[in-house]
Amino acid sequence: MKAGRLWFAVLCAALGGVGCDSSSSSGNAKAAPPAKVMQYSDENNLATVTLTPEAEERLGIVTVPVERRQVPRLRTFSGEVIVPPGRSITVSAPLGGTILRPTPESGGVPAPGSLVKKGQAIVAFLPLLSPERSVLTPSERVRLAEANASLAASRVEAQGKVESAKVEVGAAEVDLRRAEQLLRDKFGTQRDVDNTKARLELARKQLEAAAAREALLAKTILDAEAGTLTLQLLPSPQDGVLQDLYVAAGQTVASGAALFAVVNQDVIWIRVPVYVGDLEQLDTAAQAQVGSLSSVPGAPLQAAKPVPAPPSANANAATVDLFYEIDNSQGQFRPGQRVAVSLNLKEEKDSLVAPWAAVLYDIHGGAWVYEKTGDHTYSRSRVQVRYVVGPLAVLASGPEPGTPVVTDGAAELFGTEFGNAK
Repeated sequence: MKAGRLWFAVLCAALGGVGCDSSSSSGNAKAAPPAKVMQYSDENNLATVTLTPEAEERLGIVTVPVERRQVPRLRTFSGEVIVPPGRSITVSAPLGGTILRPTPESGGVPAPGSLVKKGQAIVAFLPLLSPERSVLTPSERVRLAEANASLAASRVEAQGKVESAKVEVGAAEVDLRRAEQLLRDKFGTQRDVDNTKARLELARKQLEAAAAREALLAKTILDAEAGTLTLQLLPSPQDGVLQDLYVAAGQTVASGAALFAVVNQDVIWIRVPVYVGDLEQLDTAAQAQVGSLSSVPGAPLQAAKPVPAPPSANANAATVDLFYEIDNSQGQFRPGQRVAVSLNLKEEKDSLVAPWAAVLYDIHGGAWVYEKTGDHTYSRSRVQVRYVVGPLAVLASGPEPGTPVVTDGAAELFGTEFGNAK
């Protein structure tokens, strides 16, 4: 047996090894590996990974070129969620009376924090001259006449407030049309248009509140002939959240006493205190980006537009307040909540940017990207990240503009290079 092997080796040596591979002759040839990793000593190109076409397709490799562009630089501040003016309406008692529970058909008294609809009954109100009973005695009929006179005066006052609010709305609409025309003629500014829109919105809310009070007084009927008082249901003046309920069933209240407050939170404001030394560096006319305090770089943020508001500041903290409006129809923000607000700086210059998804970090905190250096060939290259803006990473150093870097499949290449991939 040993002699046969020796003669076979001698024969292979004489023939130059052609066709003498014992493994291939047995049909057990190994398939080519799907990836090949070549190590280099260069710091900037530590390794090059070469994939087979099948492996590249299976990993779903996608590349995006590095580019140089103007990226607005951001600075993050802490902001507070507040309710805009005119979106919180407090309903008061039109006359002295007793608070009762609404009928079972109306759903009872909702709990504070509940979502309520416009016109939904919150509490029942029974106007009374005598808290102990709803049937008037002869001696109380004199007071009934006084109550009728007081009710008539309240109705006249409510009508006057409605008419005054209508005038304010009309004047604001005229000012808005004028501001928009001046903006189209290049004589006005967008800030003037925004200020006028805010004043018009506030005037409309005041008109709604005045009209609701007038309607409430119109429904309050004192029936002098029967000597009784009519029970009235006090509805919510708008869609929103029942913020406060100041009374309880069975409680007697005086005329003008606050009963409940409803807050519409579909649109909220963000108050951002800014140090006065930083104010000149900020582009206060640009939109802000709002997120939670725990948002990680690259997480989706919500845009908020600047709004005019009464000037406010804090002398002790040396800060001034900026205000931004944001859509809250999904209810993700609550009044009083702290949020992270990223504001644009005025300084803008060309920066080297790459997709944030292309950046990988090693165990030592080093940042890397995979460049596409040839067909099915990718090299790991070091980068330095200055900051992240949305889906982009602004680089202090990195590949030249136009260099394709891997986004989808970058983590798989990292695992292939270091032997962690399956």
